[in-house]
Amino acid sequence: MSSSLKTSVFDLLSPVLDGEGIELVDVEHENQKSNGTLRLLIHKPDGITTKDCQHVSEIAGPVLEVHGFKLDSYSLEIASPGLDRPLITELDFRRNLSQNIQIEVLSSCGKFLQMSGVLIDVNSEKIWLTQRSGETIQVKLSDITKAHVQLMW
Repeated sequence: MSSSLKTSVFDLLSPVLDGEGIELVDVEHENQKSNGTLRLLIHKPDGITTKDCQHVSEIAGPVLEVHGFKLDSYSLEIASPGLDRPLITELDFRRNLSQNIQIEVLSSCGKFLQMSGVLIDVNSEKIWLTQRSGETIQVKLSDITKAHVQLMW
């Protein structure tokens, strides 16, 4: 999915869903031969129910149609990101302060580096991780290509 399309969907739906007490966490798009899928991943502090998914579908569909998204060219899916959800937004990181997280960053030489540690702080530009060695590192949010909480079983 192009970043401009993803941004457009976020810009259109986030304010509407925020008013409903629901956070739009991510937008995914899958192209298939005859039809694609537009998936909206949503979050509520007390969890997502199927009723919440249905409600968001009823809200999002008309908003997207009015703004030129052709609903007949894709299926609209609404879901929770799940336990192993990606951390994408500043709010995602804030919700997971004090948790062990794993991140992937693209280095200046073009290689992907994986790091993990306890998330100790976050602001609109950076996160701070304390690694096992005790060293605290800063990472720009814009440099993070993937991030998730390390689940302990």
